[in-house]
Amino acid sequence: MTSTGLLVLTSPSRVRKVLPVIQHHVLQTLYIQYSPGKRVQCQMMTNSRVITSIYALATSFLERVDVRVLISRANQGFIATRRPVELVIFDGNPRVDPQTFVEKFLRNRSRSCRWISLDTDGDETLGEGEKNPLGGGEELEKVWDRVVLGGTFDRLHNGHKILLSEAVLRCREKLTVGVTDETMIQGKILWELIEPCEKRIEAVKEFLQDIDDSISYDVVPISDIYGPTRSEENLDLIVVSEETKRGGQKVNELRGEKGLRILDVHVVQLAEDGGHSDHEEAKISSSNQRIRLLGTRLKEPNLLGKSLKPYIIGLTGGIASGKSSVAEKLQALGAGVVHCDKLAHDLYEPGRAGFQRVVELFGEGILDGERRIDRKKLGKIVFNDKEQLDRLNRAVWPAILEAAVDEIQKLHVQGYEIIVMEAAVLIQARWQSVCHEIWTCIVPHSEAVKRMMERNNLTELEAEARINVQPSNIEQVEAATVVFSTLWSHQVTLEQVNRAWKAVNHFLSQKS
Repeated sequence: MTSTGLLVLTSPSRVRKVLPVIQHHVLQTLYIQYSPGKRVQCQMMTNSRVITSIYALATSFLERVDVRVLISRANQGFIATRRPVELVIFDGNPRVDPQTFVEKFLRNRSRSCRWISLDTDGDETLGEGEKNPLGGGEELEKVWDRVVLGGTFDRLHNGHKILLSEAVLRCREKLTVGVTDETMIQGKILWELIEPCEKRIEAVKEFLQDIDDSISYDVVPISDIYGPTRSEENLDLIVVSEETKRGGQKVNELRGEKGLRILDVHVVQLAEDGGHSDHEEAKISSSNQRIRLLGTRLKEPNLLGKSLKPYIIGLTGGIASGKSSVAEKLQALGAGVVHCDKLAHDLYEPGRAGFQRVVELFGEGILDGERRIDRKKLGKIVFNDKEQLDRLNRAVWPAILEAAVDEIQKLHVQGYEIIVMEAAVLIQARWQSVCHEIWTCIVPHSEAVKRMMERNNLTELEAEARINVQPSNIEQVEAATVVFSTLWSHQVTLEQVNRAWKAVNHFLSQKS
């Protein structure tokens, strides 16, 4: 297996057959260069329909490989990929001498670059002089000098590559790309997992310069749908998807009001995601990518100075995020579970140290008729006054952690190797240092409010008050090794948990 490969494509009819085979040869990046005919040559990819088909097929067959269809290398007379090519793949018996092709056209190749030919016998091939299904390098019907488009471009996927390639194909001089900043993403599914704007901008720049460095690019952050189109006169064409077609119309409405040139509009069809699940979108999308991150390791665990036995996973999340149901699923898989909320309840029982501390802080007015702590009375005090909540936390958190560590040791003695410490306050209390990994549950704010109102019989204001004193989803995700979301069905949550459980067991088996 090699990291970076180059597919020399002589006929688009062969793509469907060769891509499934390539997954056994290339791990990370696959460039595709069109090279028809019997002579040593490279031609420009000009047929957007074929480019779209290639990326759509790559989504099905090469899900984990970064596929990049090169567009205009013919103008340079050589192939100059940004990443060094280690393997050249021909889609059949080479019509040219492979070594000649590598030496003449491949500008950036590794010293050990090699080549292979894939067996595509039975496919139709082009003879000399036959019509090229990619258009024979012909120009599109129209090309514009200055083209613009916008999007979130989170974790650049094949749908994005189709949109960007369509824009590049129609641009002669300068392509401007607006990338939505943090002010425009909060209505999206799992927006907390969206990469920082700066990182998305760099990914777009790198991809564009890689597939075609013959035009100039201006990739900028935008905080509304108009971006540079609000005031920039020198624009000719706006590229939009089927979903954002109305946005293109609004851009022209604003430009018309300001007396700016009305832009031509090119609409790109959405590419279908053939492997999507019922709770995912039917199109290739960033939302699907983020959903598929759930239950996977987002960063390395904290092993510094820690014994791996027992292996402690801190499970946290906001109120009504579903962490208890995740804990139950992990317990069913074989994890030992320590419920810190239950330990806290026990510490509030009469005769316990926690009971005495809380009564001393808040007075006997928080007791019920049986002289037990009435949690509703206490909640009304602390969830409406951050200073009072901080007083309560300082009083009880050390005792809860001490009790949790004792429970962990007891479970380890019983034979549990992986122990989950479920704690809603884990991040606020800074208990991360006790854990090897932090697994976090998140749901949208509106969903948490709805669940709190239904489950705890609270008003909307009461639910909001309890949620707002906890770390935000963003803070939870920043601390997390693994993220779950219980927004969908029990089965979808179970799939996430199984994925994480399998991964952590595999990780520990390698360490043993």
